[in-house]
Amino acid sequence: MNQLNWTYLADNGKQHFVGLAHGAESGHLVVHCNSKVVLIDFKVFDNASYSIFIDEQLCEIGIEKQGDEYYYSFEIDNQADTPRNRARKKLEKQHLLQSIAFLGTLILIVSIAIFGISRWTSHHDQKNIAAKLQQAGQEVSARILVPKEEAVDYASYYFVVNGKSYATATTYSNKLTELLPNGMPLEEGDEFLVTYIPGNPSLNQIDYQKPTAFQINRYRERVLNQLFKNNPNIDKVSLTCFFDQVYKEKGLAGMAQLYFQKTTSSKNSQHNRRTFERLLQETNLIETIKKDCGTLSF
Repeated sequence: MNQLNWTYLADNGKQHFVGLAHGAESGHLVVHCNSKVVLIDFKVFDNASYSIFIDEQLCEIGIEKQGDEYYYSFEIDNQADTPRNRARKKLEKQHLLQSIAFLGTLILIVSIAIFGISRWTSHHDQKNIAAKLQQAGQEVSARILVPKEEAVDYASYYFVVNGKSYATATTYSNKLTELLPNGMPLEEGDEFLVTYIPGNPSLNQIDYQKPTAFQINRYRERVLNQLFKNNPNIDKVSLTCFFDQVYKEKGLAGMAQLYFQKTTSSKNSQHNRRTFERLLQETNLIETIKKDCGTLSF
């Protein structure tokens, strides 16, 4: 396993620690920044080049194979068309305009105004990535990776676009105490839709309210196993029917209610033993369950 580390000093003085792990035999490649996975690729046996963003700065990681040896490089791309490079070039242009005093104060003011508007627009765009994704984004399935290192609290997800893998750290921990918006915990191999910008897939956002059909089946199996464990006195056919009716009426939130049937409110304030009992008091739902599944005693 080939491993390298670089330290990148950003314009604001902040240090970023970039690491690379490359299996010479398997070809598997993982790049992490500040202990978060930012790129994953598989079967990398030849020359390759990858781009990652650190604080809006485009960085290039290169792999060169010479014989049986691999050589790795980490470089800052100051020429690519990125918001940071555009801002840098505009700043240089401003300095040039300031040095040409004979053009007059008017040209200098106009140049500063144009530069300020450009800077504001770039900053505004960065703050509205979600709007960009909604307008021009495309969807693809993404799968969750849970690190084995105990020191890493946060999981990540990866997806493939045009044969290339992209990885991003999640905003949710793999710990049970930090649940997804849909009420379920995050586990290795879970799969959700992610929206990305076609021209720059590194700009992306995962939607935990959009599990794939594959993930719905995983949730179904996971919740049913929990129901069977919590209710050994009720036959599995009746519990399966009960699950199907609750999911039909309540969706993912209903799944979470069943999954945390025995959980105390101190551990989970939204889905717990009390909310499960309230679910059993919904007249219309219980009548439907009695009709299709029979009377169940929890």
